[in-house]
Amino acid sequence: MNSDLTLYRRIRLLTGGIIPLALAAALLAFARWRDPTWEAGEQIAGICRELLAGTTEGRQALFGSCWVAPLPVLAYLPFAWLLPEPLAGWCAFAAAWLFVFWCVREALKSADPSGWRIAAVQAALAVWLMLGLNPEILQVPAALTIGLMMLAAAGLAGWIERRKTRDIVSTAAASAGLVLCGLPVFAPASLIVLCLPLAALGRPDTRRRFPAWLLLGGLPLVYAASVWMLMNRLMLGDSLFFIRSLRYLLPHPEGARFALALLIPALVFLLPTLTLTWWIDARAKAPSGVHASASLIFFAYAVMGYAFIFSRFDIRWPAPFLSAAVFPIVLLALGRPKPASRLMCVTLITLMILLFSFDLPKKLRDTAPANNRAEICSGVEAYVNGRTPYGRVFALGYAGMDLLRGYTGELILPNLDLQMTALRHNYKGQNIYVLVPEPVGVNRAESVFWRYPEIYALGTDRLTYRAAFGTWNLFELIAAPTQEQLDEWKSE
Repeated sequence: MNSDLTLYRRIRLLTGGIIPLALAAALLAFARWRDPTWEAGEQIAGICRELLAGTTEGRQALFGSCWVAPLPVLAYLPFAWLLPEPLAGWCAFAAAWLFVFWCVREALKSADPSGWRIAAVQAALAVWLMLGLNPEILQVPAALTIGLMMLAAAGLAGWIERRKTRDIVSTAAASAGLVLCGLPVFAPASLIVLCLPLAALGRPDTRRRFPAWLLLGGLPLVYAASVWMLMNRLMLGDSLFFIRSLRYLLPHPEGARFALALLIPALVFLLPTLTLTWWIDARAKAPSGVHASASLIFFAYAVMGYAFIFSRFDIRWPAPFLSAAVFPIVLLALGRPKPASRLMCVTLITLMILLFSFDLPKKLRDTAPANNRAEICSGVEAYVNGRTPYGRVFALGYAGMDLLRGYTGELILPNLDLQMTALRHNYKGQNIYVLVPEPVGVNRAESVFWRYPEIYALGTDRLTYRAAFGTWNLFELIAAPTQEQLDEWKSE
């Protein structure tokens, strides 16, 4: 008995501590070696800068976009508070991927695999991250998404196989965390939560508790989404501000087609999973575990389907994060100690690799080209100071916060939601300029573009083009003086 306990503790220490720590460190070293300009946080580091400065823009940015979700920012924030850049980014990156490798153990231990099997899955995941088709996923948001996706999928598989309350609780908690990772994973998280009560309909003893399973599985997700909406209402005056960009990215009737397309992966996942689960539940002597592993495979296909749908509707930036979660989910199915399920997984993973190789990765490069932030900021400062000593520049959106990460001057300020009348009122007597990012990739979802779709190329009736700095265009706000300004001038 004591020898078994000692062996268990050694396996737990290795697969839950030493191996994840070593793999996270190796992944950090690889990311820095592959690209010396690589950064772990990108946009979220800029948000943390504003949060630590106590600005209104930082608080708005924390909840103001479904594409830059709050959970990665909150995970990065303690490191940004304690450490300077880039050390904060490196530590946050290592901690995030340590969480991912720890999730592998937590996702597999309930299936009672051997220690070497858990270590093999962890190592395979690390190798895939280093040699995979999407090196741009080596970021903190991707790590949190992958880890929570694995926990949610494994909890669903455990619930399908054993009907333990702990599995539905862990799945619900992971799904609620996924909601706070952004809109691209809303649908997978909702699918898992929907499957929890439906999977219990095959047995009479669990069927009558359907309302309890629905409440226990769905309440955390609903609560997380409601808190996000409440914070939008309190900080931005609009409960749905964080998803308003969808109307611009997917105008009618394209938005309706997008909503219908989202149902296809749901059916691909729900119908075979529930059919197989109910059929095995109806047979008292049926082998266990196969339907649980099959649910992981079907869920992986559903996630891959969502990646294709986003890319087909010209919203390409979520596709790498969604596709990155497919292989880890399949690895969990391979790590389960069931020969029949392993054979099925090997067959299906081959098909998925073929699909990835021939289609998806070729269509994911939809990001703005990298710019030298310090060079742009100094160029803008020199231009504005050469025209007026009373200038004030506002870098717009989340891209503007990222631009100002290392900026120490006072001329350029971030602005999340452009309100020109409010700027004139708050900065009376100053020459106001706005710095607009190129609407490429995730920048297309900035609020400035769904308020003023042509602002980058044409400005507005109150903004006049002045200069270009890399992919940024500088505009000056031109307007007649207000009555308050006229009264001040008369009194002088």
